[in-house]
Amino acid sequence: MKDGPQEEERPSRSQKKRESLALQETGERLAALPRARLAELPLPDALKEGLEDYARMGSYGARRRQLQYIGRLMREARDEGSLQPVLDALDRL
Repeated sequence: MKDGPQEEERPSRSQKKRESLALQETGERLAALPRARLAELPLPDALKEGLEDYARMGSYGARRRQLQYIGRLMREARDEGSLQPVLDALDRL
């Protein structure tokens, strides 16, 4: 039974998927930026490497999997609080 306001509601599976897809789309926007602009953004090193790997890939399947990986890296950065400056900078571009 739910105890009202004491019970913390977790996001639904659908909501988690929507958030994941949104981060993947943001990752795709980042990957489309020229390298010089990408270097200006305050990205975590792992995310920079993931974006560089994505740019080198040619296979559709490999690029799709890499975007999923980039989305995961972005979720981790969001949880650490280091993603918001990147999103703000991306919106200004």
